Amino acid sequence: MLTKLFSSYSKIMLALLLAAMVSSCNSWDESDQQAWKQACMENAGKWTADQANAQTYCDCVLEKMIRKYPNVNDALDHVADLAVDTEFYSCKENIKTK
Repeated sequence: MLTKLFSSYSKIMLALLLAAMVSSCNSWDESDQQAWKQACMENAGKWTADQANAQTYCDCVLEKMIRKYPNVNDALDHVADLAVDTEFYSCKENIKTK
């Protein structure tokens, strides 16, 4: 399970890395957030019951990531930590799966 979770976060963080390269500032701007949401929605769509559950999950994780890592580059530096950070597990509570 952790390997699958790490793989999911790796894909999301790759999208963030690409967005951060284009972004001139280090805070989470709209393009960073959209890139992350898109990658998250693609992944969550594979295991959640529907788009609404995927959206709820992705919004929760993004909110926690921005709060924990206000700087996008810090989030990228801690990608491996995100896969095992229990703070993000709470986002899966009450999410209906397939």
